[in-house]
Amino acid sequence: MSFLDQLGRSASQMVDRAKFEAEKFQRTTRLQGEIGELRHQIHSKLAELGQRTYELHRAGQINSATIAALAQAIDQLRIDLTKREEELSNTQAEVFVEPPAPAGTSAGSTSPRSQHVPVEDEPPPPPPPATPPPPQAQTGKTQPDLSAGDTKTCPSCSYTMPMRAIFCPNCGFRIGNK
Repeated sequence: MSFLDQLGRSASQMVDRAKFEAEKFQRTTRLQGEIGELRHQIHSKLAELGQRTYELHRAGQINSATIAALAQAIDQLRIDLTKREEELSNTQAEVFVEPPAPAGTSAGSTSPRSQHVPVEDEPPPPPPPATPPPPQAQTGKTQPDLSAGDTKTCPSCSYTMPMRAIFCPNCGFRIGNK
């Protein structure tokens, strides 16, 4: 066999191998995409199942200690989320205020002390009209002891909650848009 024949055969084998690897890569990528989509669909269905179970538990249609514990954990997480969102909002509203220079010193000779003070962007919205809370037997929750100016009422279940709440602690309905 001549050198040119061997060279041609080697080039042909390299082309065949490159073609095989490209097709393998395409199949692998397609299968990975399909697997990812199926995992996403499973996750979505599990989230939907969880949300529906939570709603049924809140409505009193499911009575399970495990689900009750999970629902209570979700409620606590929502309360913590509301607190953190309020803390973030307050932190974002802070501005730096440089203290005035003491009399008799030049402004450039002293190091400024930082002080953060919150700034009110706009007045808080007026509270919604007062509606009587539902009987405790219906909600299963005790109403918090809050003064009327610091509360709002859930449009879904009429539960009275702090003005800063984004989710109703009773039914989980999203109140705010923060």
